[in-house]
Amino acid sequence: MIKIRKFLLSDYEEVVNLWQKSGLVLRPGDELEGIRLKLKRDRDLFLIAEKDHKIVGVVMGAWDGRRGWINHLAVSPNFQRLGIGRSLLDEIEKRLAKKGALKVNAQVHRWNKVSLDFFESLGYEVHADLLMVGKTIKRRG
Repeated sequence: MIKIRKFLLSDYEEVVNLWQKSGLVLRPGDELEGIRLKLKRDRDLFLIAEKDHKIVGVVMGAWDGRRGWINHLAVSPNFQRLGIGRSLLDEIEKRLAKKGALKVNAQVHRWNKVSLDFFESLGYEVHADLLMVGKTIKRRG
């Protein structure tokens, strides 16, 4: 049986391992300090899927006050295609709807056809005319 619960800082190493095994591209904000900051903002949107006390899935949701965001949705390769990703996504969407989100976005690398197909199968549209831009900034202080 799969249990969905909130992320705890003690899960960090196991979650990073899962992200890496799943092929996610990690960024500077995924370091422990970045995760600590994320937890201060919306701890209730960082979820873990567990089976037999082992982390088998994770999703980091975000709420910007207008839209919901899905970040770093990953399921352990040995547990894919069992509905875990869908369960995590359903739970995040429910939590975002309670906050007032009318739209949810996910960022998926163009080369990641498996993830694109997954999101499309759940009603997400691929916006081929949109590009994500980003900039890594250094903290001052």
